Amino acid sequence: MAPPSAHAKKAFPPLRTGSLHSFSGLCTLVCALEQYGSVSDCMGVAWMPYKDRGKWRGVVKVNGKRYSDSFLTKRESIAWEKDFKDKLLNSKLTTFDYETFATKYLEFARARFAKSVFEEKIKLKKDFLQFIGSNLPLDQITPRHIQDYLLKQAKTRSAYASNRDRKNLLAMWNWGIKILDLPSNPVSRTFKLPHDRKPQYVPPEQDVLRLMAVANRKERAFLDCYLCTGARRSEIFRLKWEDVNFEKREIRLLTRKTKDGSMEGEQLPINDQLFNSLKWIWENRKYKDSPFVWLCGEGPHSGKPFTHRNRYLRGLCKRAGIKPFGFHSLRRYVASVLADTHKISAKTIQRILRHKSVSTTERYIQNLNRDLSGVMGLLELNFGNNTTQSTTEEREDSGGITNS
Repeated sequence: MAPPSAHAKKAFPPLRTGSLHSFSGLCTLVCALEQYGSVSDCMGVAWMPYKDRGKWRGVVKVNGKRYSDSFLTKRESIAWEKDFKDKLLNSKLTTFDYETFATKYLEFARARFAKSVFEEKIKLKKDFLQFIGSNLPLDQITPRHIQDYLLKQAKTRSAYASNRDRKNLLAMWNWGIKILDLPSNPVSRTFKLPHDRKPQYVPPEQDVLRLMAVANRKERAFLDCYLCTGARRSEIFRLKWEDVNFEKREIRLLTRKTKDGSMEGEQLPINDQLFNSLKWIWENRKYKDSPFVWLCGEGPHSGKPFTHRNRYLRGLCKRAGIKPFGFHSLRRYVASVLADTHKISAKTIQRILRHKSVSTTERYIQNLNRDLSGVMGLLELNFGNNTTQSTTEEREDSGGITNS
């Protein structure tokens, strides 16, 4: 009978942890190592079943991850351990390459996340694929690949951008573990990079008053929606007339800033200044069949709701002769007015800005309960009387809101 080939590997029964508790078990392990070359070839990852609350629990551990299940008999648990171990060890992770994996995740992300977040994840897929140079199988992508990519992003863009990419990569691999049964997440072994938060610009009250002074009636009404609510830009863009209740003097602001990306709305009181502005827009609206409050007035998108308006506020700042700022600066301005001028608590401001965490609110204001109706009235008192005497009142019926 011919001797077996030196490279041939025989089926070797898995060694259980209990067999290592004796000298003979240790000898068996040493012999097996000599014959098979490595622990992964000879040593099973199944643990000895044990009794747990009246049942036999089988346990399998692979790559530091523990799997278990309960059975009525010890024989069943041993059989499950063997079948589950063989299934894991024989499964081929290389059935997924990076691009296929990322594409599957993006199919899920399209339905789950807001458009801006989805577009961010698309860009990340392309950037990381370009960095690794080829479409590697997932089992060949290591923490070193990912950490090197993140360091490059920090150097070419910023540490903040690098941490954003890390967050998205971490979410993608976690999704793969839950949905595609990936064994591990290499991103979890990488490190976030330190970055200093730059102070966010908050326009002074005098600049806001000058902004309102050069605005026409429609533009003032548009700005009132931000200054009297502290709303996010997108919340005003998606505002519909069904969200405005003139009888109850309430406005509902909708956002996707939720854990699962679903739309969530919250009612806020309307002060007199905002009530008059929205009433004027309702009575003088051009597109009476549209459900949206704010629409493009001219150009190819005429009659459609705004989505960006990147140049509008900067153009208005230029007309006012003040330092340019964006819509989110108005949100921070509202927080600072309530905190610094009117000494409203951070907890109450959190309710107005609709932050999930008060720590987020505290980043808007630098210091730490009233009824919200009274608080919203404070915003009206702060600039309501200063905007009604606009030097551009004669332009109320001319031009409307520019579509820029």
